[in-house]
Amino acid sequence: MINSTHADPNDTNLPISITVWNLPLYAVIVSVIYLSLDVVFGLLTNTLLIVIIYHSPSLRTPPNSHLVNISINNILLCVCILFSLTTVSARPADSINSRILTGVQLFLTSVCSMQYLCTFASIGFYRNHTMQKPSLTLKVRRTIVSRSIIISLMITYLLGLVFTLAFLRDDNQAASTLNPFQRRFQVSAVPSAVYLTADQLCALGFISIVYTVGLIIIFRCYYNICRTLNITGTIGRNRILPLNRNFSLSSDATGDCNMHTRTAYAPDDPDSFGRPYSISCDDLDSSVVVHYKRNEHLLAFEDIFALENPILASNLRNQMNQKLPLHPSLSNSSSNSTRSRFPDFADISPGADLQRLQALKNNSALKKQTLRRDRLSLSSATKNSMIMLTAYISCTFPLLFCSIPGILNGVGANRVIVLLFFRLLFYLNVCIYPLWYLLFSKRVRKCMFRLFENVLICLKVRR
Repeated sequence: MINSTHADPNDTNLPISITVWNLPLYAVIVSVIYLSLDVVFGLLTNTLLIVIIYHSPSLRTPPNSHLVNISINNILLCVCILFSLTTVSARPADSINSRILTGVQLFLTSVCSMQYLCTFASIGFYRNHTMQKPSLTLKVRRTIVSRSIIISLMITYLLGLVFTLAFLRDDNQAASTLNPFQRRFQVSAVPSAVYLTADQLCALGFISIVYTVGLIIIFRCYYNICRTLNITGTIGRNRILPLNRNFSLSSDATGDCNMHTRTAYAPDDPDSFGRPYSISCDDLDSSVVVHYKRNEHLLAFEDIFALENPILASNLRNQMNQKLPLHPSLSNSSSNSTRSRFPDFADISPGADLQRLQALKNNSALKKQTLRRDRLSLSSATKNSMIMLTAYISCTFPLLFCSIPGILNGVGANRVIVLLFFRLLFYLNVCIYPLWYLLFSKRVRKCMFRLFENVLICLKVRR
């Protein structure tokens, strides 16, 4: 919507013909409603998640410190939303120092965007490192998490300040602005080329390096995690690889095989690993021959668990291999028997074997349940991290791509509308992560209901 046209011949930085363009009314209304709802839900959900983690001992773990860091980053982004709401809801004629508000928004947006990336990279590095070295103590794990958070904060705030100082120039021009939450822009009649200064090129170079290194760390760590959990391959799923039969032969051709063409099972033969084995019945009329080939590259679940947690696997193997202790007990030879003085005799009374078998089955079931619970816990944490990473890439990278100088030069005044849409999409990060944990995490939901019950009891609403 073009209001007026003016020319300033004394200012050499402006073109000869400048038109003033106001943000459309429908864009202003949609932005105000969306930003208001986003900041309310963002503050409520992130504050609730921080309180739940703080008041739940089972959730105060080193990995959840990254989740608290993300929630704090979301609250900081809510502050940026408040500044955006202030600038977009103001009238075009109001005398608001938009340069300061634009600088604050650019600083908070760049810091929060890079902080998300560094946090996801830290989570992936922590998961991969603890999986490779499961014997790390709790103190070492907390040191890794705290150092990664401190380093990410230093990098993001420093680069955010550099980015803001480099690109906070001519923020009211529609062809070069990075803040779409303004009511009035200047549009030149003749579009000019965008030239980057040396400080802007340096800022873009440093930010590109941070994003490239962060993405490499994220994808490499999560690939190693998925490969260890048997998500990307067939390792550990089977121990026998079927031998493919030539499809040109008929199905009856397998019954005509002679005994001398079949290879016997010879485990002591060193050459037996390179050739297939065949299993057949002794009956001469049998035509069923099963071919299989051992593959030394396939691992079982026990081998994978030994690689993940060698200390626990060694302890479990020693417990399974050691013999049951011998205890002195009553003999069933006579009714006047007494307790044996020698501990070398096992219990031979009726039902003793059944009790030993039941105890062995119970111990085995408990061990399998523990291994299964640890594996499911790691798989669930990896799934949550990958979902959050996918949401971050979908909501953030379109804005980063459109913020590159010169990408939207051919759009004209609609460049502001495009930036406005992608900035609103980026603000969706405020509610996605806490809502995902509050709605789809069983542990967080359980702790949340317990917290609500304690609050009701303290308020004497419920006994």
